[in-house]
Amino acid sequence: MRKGVTLQRCLLGMCMLLFGLSIFVFVGNFVSNVESDENRYEDMFRGFEEGKCKSCHPAIWREWEKSMHAQAWVDEIYQDAAKLIPDREKSCDPCHAPEPIFVTGIGKMPKLRNTQRDSGVSCLVCHLDKDGAMHGPPASAETNFHANVTNPIYESPTKLCATCHGQPKVPEHDQVSSFLESRFAKEKKSCATCHMPIVNRLQSTASYESIKGRKHTWRGSRSVAQLKNAASLKVEFVGKKASVILENKAGHLLPGGTLRMIVLEVTRLAPDGTQLEEKQELISEKTENRLLPDEKRTYTYDVDTGQTLKVELKYQLTPKTPESEWVLMEEVNSIVP
Repeated sequence: MRKGVTLQRCLLGMCMLLFGLSIFVFVGNFVSNVESDENRYEDMFRGFEEGKCKSCHPAIWREWEKSMHAQAWVDEIYQDAAKLIPDREKSCDPCHAPEPIFVTGIGKMPKLRNTQRDSGVSCLVCHLDKDGAMHGPPASAETNFHANVTNPIYESPTKLCATCHGQPKVPEHDQVSSFLESRFAKEKKSCATCHMPIVNRLQSTASYESIKGRKHTWRGSRSVAQLKNAASLKVEFVGKKASVILENKAGHLLPGGTLRMIVLEVTRLAPDGTQLEEKQELISEKTENRLLPDEKRTYTYDVDTGQTLKVELKYQLTPKTPESEWVLMEEVNSIVP
């Protein structure tokens, strides 16, 4: 009887020991995996700093390093403007050196990161998740350095862009709210349609052929070509009245930022070229008359037969930008019939 009890106790003890060991191994593996994920996340930041993104994706890197995303933190215009904002670390800086938005949450106000601020809005900001994997569109080339996650959000990335460019509490960063009311949005277009045109190139050094992808330059208000496509001018005459029709083609409020200004300059010239009159219409957040998406606005002027109406649309990047540096968006010269 005692031998049976002893045997049962031994078996029970062995079972408990094995159960305890299995729990230990499970917990150990769980902790190891957590530490591994944390290490992979940190490895991606080290890899970026060591130039691994650049070495594997040279074409995309060249596009990015010329962009305002790359200059978002170090740009002098930004730093001068941000110094005037008392709570800049809450309202401005988080979008100029953000933590990865897949970590802080798509659509949520980003968090200011503590490292690598000079790299501004880097590859990691829009692609890295908490596990150290890189999200991207279909056809991403496999790599040994990081895991790839195919994410459909890149096929229509407006929600992704809205994380920084759709914050109603920060008007300077909110272009998406007005974009969603535009015909572009109704036509199922996205921010990328205009700001990330499609190009053919090698996606990485692991690619064997060029494929279609979005250009990582994000041309905006500092691109002359982009500004010239943002609006149109048309002049019509009825009797001794001239109608100047200004149309917003930007897909969002124009100008898009609260510090920008558009100047509509209308000059009336005599048949011999003598200047008779010059008028300016200022369009900005300050004057509370920014153009809505797709809006057509008409300005009327008195004219006479044989006179020339010279209409110029100019863009002032900041209140401090001298007139000599304003960008000519469009010009129309018409002789009054």
